[in-house]
Amino acid sequence: MTRHPSGDLGRYLRWALCLAILWAGASAALTRAELYQATVPVTDRSEASQTAAFEAALRVVLVRVTGRRAAEEDPALAPLVANARRYVQQYRAAPDGQLWVAFDSAAIDRWLTQNDQPIWGRERPSTYVWLAVQTGPQSGTVITSEDTSELKTSVDAAALERGTPVIWPSAADLARNRLDYAGIVGAAPATLADLGHRSGAEGTLIGRANGTSGSALVRWTYLFQDHNSEFSGGAVEGINRAADNYAAIFAVSGTLAPVDIEVAGVADLKDYASVQTYLESLAFISHVAVEGLNGDTVRFRLTSRGGAEALQHALSLSGRLQPIAPGDNGLPRFQLRR
Repeated sequence: MTRHPSGDLGRYLRWALCLAILWAGASAALTRAELYQATVPVTDRSEASQTAAFEAALRVVLVRVTGRRAAEEDPALAPLVANARRYVQQYRAAPDGQLWVAFDSAAIDRWLTQNDQPIWGRERPSTYVWLAVQTGPQSGTVITSEDTSELKTSVDAAALERGTPVIWPSAADLARNRLDYAGIVGAAPATLADLGHRSGAEGTLIGRANGTSGSALVRWTYLFQDHNSEFSGGAVEGINRAADNYAAIFAVSGTLAPVDIEVAGVADLKDYASVQTYLESLAFISHVAVEGLNGDTVRFRLTSRGGAEALQHALSLSGRLQPIAPGDNGLPRFQLRR
């Protein structure tokens, strides 16, 4: 029989939620992309230069938030860019003639929603990068997290621009897995993807470059879920292809509408608070309400963008809520994973 939260239970749930927010904020801050901030050049301190810098920074942000490479040149977004100053929350001078700008994320999301533009939320797949550099006919090196080459800098810059977190192997990781240049080049892509998954990455980029300069040509292999592709291009092409694929799956558009879901495995108040905090953190969800409780299953009513299918795609990303078979009522159901 369905029971609705009342009096004491409701107060306890709110109390537990406050604790969960503090805990979740501390952990999520380590991996969440700073989507609505950008650092751009500014020519001088004049108002005209500042306005131009705000517009340039917003274009960078829109590439990340919509998931589209061409967003900065999209005529549909021109009215938003033209009013960039209105959305600035903070700004300050940065080294080397740069300006750091932070925008009002909620206001930008509202504008994009009202104008039927996609939003790719803060929950994003991380990508493990295996990048081998050929230095001789049968020899080479592997780019690690400690590397300072132009090639790694270019990949990292592209990842920042697209808001796509990347993970590099450390020298210790290579030693532990007994991997060197020959090992990376000769390994099956699925083997390297499995190693990346064990390190917390969802996607995998495997590259073989002809040098360590920023303009090096790279032969890339990209793997994510059931997607597998091979292509050649510069250092940034691997990141761009990965980001394009992620955005095609997880960026959502459309009007807000109610979607009911059920989450099983909610054993106590801590679990409840964790689930509600997670749902409220997603950019495409504007409201979360509890409709009922039945044993260890909670029914939530979400005000969500993109419908039930887009919701299931996005929730599957972190693995915190695992999709399971719908119940007798036909509602989408998820299992809380600890």
